[in-house]
Order: sequence, then structure tokens, then C-alpha cells
Amino acid sequence: MAAAPISAATTSAVLITASEPEPRSFGKQVVIGGLLDHLCARLGPDRVDVVLIGRTGVDRPSTPYRLHVVPKPGSVDQAAALLRRVVLAPRSSLQEAALWSPRVLAGIRALLDRLQPDLEIWDTMRTGQYARELPRRKRVLYADDLFSRRYASMLERMRLDPSRMGNPLGEFGKMLPGPAARIAARPAVYGPLLRFEQRRTARAELAAPRDFDATLLVNAEEAADLARRADSDSIRTVLPILREPAAGERRFDGTPQFIFLGSLDFPPNRDGLAWFLQHCRGPVMAAIPDFRLLVVGRGSAEQLPEARPWGDHVRVAGWVDDLDEVMLEAAALISPLRLGSGTKIKVLEALARGLPVVATPYGVLGLNVGRADGCLIAESPEQLAAALAETLDQATNRELADAAKASWRARFAPAVAAAAYDDALGLVPRSARRAAG
Repeated sequence: MAAAPISAATTSAVLITASEPEPRSFGKQVVIGGLLDHLCARLGPDRVDVVLIGRTGVDRPSTPYRLHVVPKPGSVDQAAALLRRVVLAPRSSLQEAALWSPRVLAGIRALLDRLQPDLEIWDTMRTGQYARELPRRKRVLYADDLFSRRYASMLERMRLDPSRMGNPLGEFGKMLPGPAARIAARPAVYGPLLRFEQRRTARAELAAPRDFDATLLVNAEEAADLARRADSDSIRTVLPILREPAAGERRFDGTPQFIFLGSLDFPPNRDGLAWFLQHCRGPVMAAIPDFRLLVVGRGSAEQLPEARPWGDHVRVAGWVDDLDEVMLEAAALISPLRLGSGTKIKVLEALARGLPVVATPYGVLGLNVGRADGCLIAESPEQLAAALAETLDQATNRELADAAKASWRARFAPAVAAAAYDDALGLVPRSARRAAG
């Protein structure tokens, strides 16, 4: 049985991550940014540090917290780690081995010895593997979601429809050295590779509660599953802390303009949008002849091949700095995902702005939402087309928009999500500390 979750009050914290925390241009950065905002609000920016395993010599935005960069492993380090740590003990996953380097370990050790934080927060098992090699301090694994579940859903999707999956490695493939990434992108390779990763990451996830005082997941079902399998009471569910949007009133006027939001570098997003474009054109155009879809997100600057038959009915916007601008006038967000794990930031972004959502079950994964939350859930192309058409009735759209905003305020707003972080990380609001003092 793992140690009980943190109870002593935290006064300083360090986040160790391999993901650039700024600018917040995609889901992972939004999640990390929300955590850092909350730590700064509770502890003060001068008591929050970030150790980033990343590139050196790069101009980065200024931050209220203190940022320290440890040079990420080079290709030689990666190749050596892939050979040694995957085949030999500790028999790690490929994504862990690709981030491993004795030089990185030494750099993290030196920084933690100097900073002496009350609390270490390790961002996913990729960085968490280093914690096992360091003196035991109060530490938490921000696991995000169960990668083994994500890989399992990809494998199942490939089994059901191998012709449509494309290269499912996405960001994982980018972590591999160049030659290995090119080999891994071949269909004959990435299937066995995903099966291998699924087994290795499942084993690492199961071991995590022994190495950390708490393990944090964004999906309650995944948290319950891991707690049961690991026989641990230190698994917690924490939803992402998103900033309150500066949105004004919605300006929907009945125009059939819909939004797809998400990085197309992320395989579940790419697969879901491709499936929608490939299979839903007939039913959607029959129900909504003047249908329009705007594709927003990193990696979406170029049109997908599956969008060509739609002509001008599908447009790409790439990354958009101001989501309010595109969301306030839209009829609904479309989230047609068919695989994945964790929870869906895009849906939270929509609910925060009172934007109705039309989604597949995977498209709202981890949120337990439905019509009462402004979300219409459908599975088949015909059901999705009918749900999209339903949102064009202005009275219905207002009803769904009001439900979305109410659900955000009651279940997902920063003040609601923050309470779980305070409990899991031993954080105390500064106003409470002043009153106690």
C-alpha cells in the first residue's frame, strides 16, 4: 500500500517537466500552465520553480516563476539509453528511454539540491523515472492520463480499421532519434511498437504509487482503475485548471458555422477529424446544406486530404490566439474522437464559453457530460448530423449554451478544480495562512 496523500502544508514547489510550459498553444501546455498559475497563486511566484528538460539557447517568454533548463539528451544519449534501458534493467518503455541521460540526472540532482523544495511535482513517468534515482523527498507524479489506455485504444482502432489510422505515434514518435523515428513511422513497425509500449507503460503506471506520495490523473475512471490494480489509496483525480475566458456574450445568429479544436499532431485528434470528414459528409450535407467547419489548432494550417470533397465547406485556421473570437459566433464545437485517454481540454474550453458541444463518447472522455451540460453525444454519422442540425435552432442553442455555462461554473471552473489540487498537493490559500498567522 502506498503512502497516504500529502497532508503537511507546502511552502515551495518545483515542477520537473520535459514539455515547454509556455506559450500555451496546445492542451499539454494549457494543463501545465494552469497548474503553475495555481502554484504561484498559493505559494507566491518566488516559491515556484520549473526544471525543464529542453533545448538550450532558445528565447522563451518571461514567466512569474523561475525557470531552469537542463539540456535534453542528444541523439547519442538517446541511442545508448534505448539500447541499454529497454533491453536491460530497468526494462523501461521507449518513451522513458528516449528521455534518459546520466547528464540530465546529474543536472536535475544539482538543481534540487540547491532549491530544496518542500514538494517535487514530476510531470508524467517520462520525467518521473529520474525521481527513483534521487533522495526521497515529498513528491507527486502528475501522470496526466494513463498512456497504456491511450495505446490500447489506438491498437483497438487499428484492429477495427487499419486503413484509416495513419501513423499513430504522433508526439511519441518525435521523441525518438531521427533514424528510429523514420523506421517507427512504417505501418509494419508501429503496430508492434505500440503493443510493446502499452505493456511497458502499464507496468510503469502500476509501480508509480510505490515511488510517489500521490499520483494525479485527470480521468476519474482511470484513477479508480489504477487505485484498484495498484492497491493504493494515493491515486487522486484532478481536473485541469483552465483560465476563465474573457468572453463576452455569444453572438450566434443561426449561421451553421462549427468548430473543430485540437492539435492535429495528436493522433486521436487527427484520426477523429479524418473519420468525420471521410464518413459524415453525406448525412451532414443532407441535413445542413450550407454547413461550415473551421479547423483550429496546431498542425492544422494545411487542409487534410479527407477535406477535399467538402470544398469550401471546410476551412483551416491553424493556431488562433483568441479562441473567444472563433467560439462566440459558432453554433457548436465538434469533437468526433474515436480513441484516446484522459480528458478533453477542447470540451472544457467550449463549456467555459457557453458553446454547445456535439461529440462522440470518446470526444467527451473523462468528463461525464450530456445534454444537461450542453453536450449532445452521438456515435454514427447520421446521429452526429442530426445533433449538429439540432444546434442550429436558436432556442435549442440558447438552452444548450446556458447548460454549458452552468456546468462549467458548477463542475469545472478554476475555483472548483483548485480545491482538488489544494488537497492533493498540501496547498493552503495565502489568505488562510495570513489569518492563521
